[in-house]
Amino acid sequence: MRLMTNNPMKYGGLEGFGLDITDRVPIQSSPTAQNIDYLRTKQQRMGHLLEGLDDVVG
Repeated sequence: MRLMTNNPMKYGGLEGFGLDITDRVPIQSSPTAQNIDYLRTKQQRMGHLLEGLDDVVG
């Protein structure tokens, strides 16, 4: 199965139920000044795999 997520815990959790994850497809969106702090928190505290956050000033 291809899993669409930025959350590595979902990947590991589903594998723990015996599901065969063959690929992780990142969910990409453009960070904005309004959501950059929220996205950085998800990245730093929960390990979400997010790209392009350094390009936005927040």
